[in-house]
Amino acid sequence: MKIGVIGAGNIGGTLTRLWAGAGHEVMVSSRHPGELTALVKDIGKKASAGTVEQAAEFGEVAFLAMPLKGVADTLPKIQSALSGKVVLDAMNPFPNRDGEIASEILNRGIASGVATQERLPESAVVRAFSSIRFRELQTEHHRNGDRVAVPIAGDDPAAKEVATRLVRDAGFEVFDLGPLADSRPLDPGGVLFVQTFTRDEIAEALDIA
Repeated sequence: MKIGVIGAGNIGGTLTRLWAGAGHEVMVSSRHPGELTALVKDIGKKASAGTVEQAAEFGEVAFLAMPLKGVADTLPKIQSALSGKVVLDAMNPFPNRDGEIASEILNRGIASGVATQERLPESAVVRAFSSIRFRELQTEHHRNGDRVAVPIAGDDPAAKEVATRLVRDAGFEVFDLGPLADSRPLDPGGVLFVQTFTRDEIAEALDIA
């Protein structure tokens, strides 16, 4: 696949490396793409760098890995380019960092992925990679035995099939939580947030909760 990564921080940069290593073509982006030269050179020929707009156009699939505070400025610029595409959402609401946009999500009592889908009504949003630390992405991929499971949630079954493939290509297993409305356990404060669980451990944690 061609994947456009929006946000070149720890999560975005790590998954660019993992997906490129699995054979996907990945364009990672930021507001300053010139600063990504060393990253893409180190990853190799399957990786490239671009602007946010270029990555949104490039990708058959987009991965949102930027701080949520950038959404109001960024998403309107790329909404058209993301129309009809699968969009993986790893953004999390932290009021102290993200301000009003995060506070609104928490005050409404909705899952963060629901808010992303509202902002991208013509895209198929899947919550994925939002609840795992980047260090576990770096160290636990393709591990022997029971793999670490990445919980996903979305309203479009075909989009979740794409997300499942990309989770597995990155070296993890999938746990399907169901629709976006049921993805609050992935948000900050949720029972699955920043946890490194197998599929059985996720099921147990949800049962206990």
